[in-house]
Amino acid sequence: MSSESTDMENNFLSGPLPWHGAQWQPLVQRMQAGLLSHALLLKGVPGVGKGYFARALATRVLCHQNSGEYACGHCKSCELVKAETHPDLLVVQPEAAGKPVKIDQIRQVNEFARKTAQQGGRRVILINPAEAMNVHAANALLKSLEEPGGDTLFILVSARSGDMLPTIRSRCQTVSFTVPDKAQAKAWLSDHIADPLVVDQLLSLSSGSPMTARAMFDNDTLAVRGRLYNAIPELFRGNLTPVEMAKEWHTGNLVELLAWMGSWLDDAVKLKLAADESCVRNRDLMRMLDYLAKKVEAADLLVLRDKIMLQRQQLLEGANLNSQMLMEGVFSDYLELVM
Repeated sequence: MSSESTDMENNFLSGPLPWHGAQWQPLVQRMQAGLLSHALLLKGVPGVGKGYFARALATRVLCHQNSGEYACGHCKSCELVKAETHPDLLVVQPEAAGKPVKIDQIRQVNEFARKTAQQGGRRVILINPAEAMNVHAANALLKSLEEPGGDTLFILVSARSGDMLPTIRSRCQTVSFTVPDKAQAKAWLSDHIADPLVVDQLLSLSSGSPMTARAMFDNDTLAVRGRLYNAIPELFRGNLTPVEMAKEWHTGNLVELLAWMGSWLDDAVKLKLAADESCVRNRDLMRMLDYLAKKVEAADLLVLRDKIMLQRQQLLEGANLNSQMLMEGVFSDYLELVM
C-alpha cells in the first residue's frame, strides 16, 4: 500500500489527524456560517494525510448534526458513509496507481453535480489525486467548477498541484499541508509501532511524513530496502550482473526503489562535501555511503541522482516505461560509478 492509498483508507473518519487542527477548524467554522467555498484544493507533500483530511471533511459536511466540530458517527448520513453507499458522495480516483483520471470519470462528476442531493444536504465530490486528471478531463471539470450546482462541494487533493491546470487551481480555495511537528508525528506513530527506534528511522526515511512512515511499516518496507542494500555490494563485486538484479527487482514498487537509490546518492554527496553524518538520511547504510563518497566524484553522483529522480518523476506522471530495461539501466549506471 502506498502512502497515498493510506491517506484514502475507507474506514469511517469522524475527524482529522492530530496535526490538522490549523486546517480543520477554520473550514468547519466557515461551513457552519454558510461561507464554505464550493471548491477546495488540499495541497502539500505526500504522506501528511491530505486524503484522510478530505474524507473526514466530506463526512462532516454530509453529517446531519450541524452543530458539532466532527461528524456524529450515528446519523443516517454517517451510517451511509460507513457503508460506502452515500448517494451524495462521489469519490474519483484513477483506476490504478499511476493511471490518469479520465474524461469519462469527469463526465460522471458533471452529471452528479447537476443532481439534487438525495439526503437533503450537500453533494460532495472528492478527486484524489487531482493532478492525475489528463488535460481533457481537467478541461471538462472547468464548467462544473465555474457553475456548480447548489450545495455542491468539490474537494481536490494534490501532492503536485503545480501539475494541475492553472484555471483549475484558480477556482479553488487552497488549503496547504506540511509535515507535522516531529513530536506529533512520533506520538501518532507510537500508537501503531512499539519500537521508538523504528519510528525514528521511518520518519527519517519518509522526510517526516507520518502516513508514509506508517505505510512503510505496514508493508515491511525496511526489510525490502535492506535486501536491496545488501545486493548492491554483490553488484559492485561482480557477483551479480545488472540484468540479474533487474530480473529480481523490476516487478517491485519502482517509484519507491528509485527514491531509495536516488537518496543513497544524495547522501553520498553530502558525506563527500561536508563529511558530516548528521545531514545523512540513510544513517543505517553508512558503510555503502562512505564507500561511494570516497570512490566517486560528487559531480558524477549528482548526475546519476538527477537521472534516477527524473525517471521516478516520469513514473509518477504515468509514463509507460519498460520496467526491466529501466532497472537494468539503473543498476548498470550504479555499477559504472565504481568501475
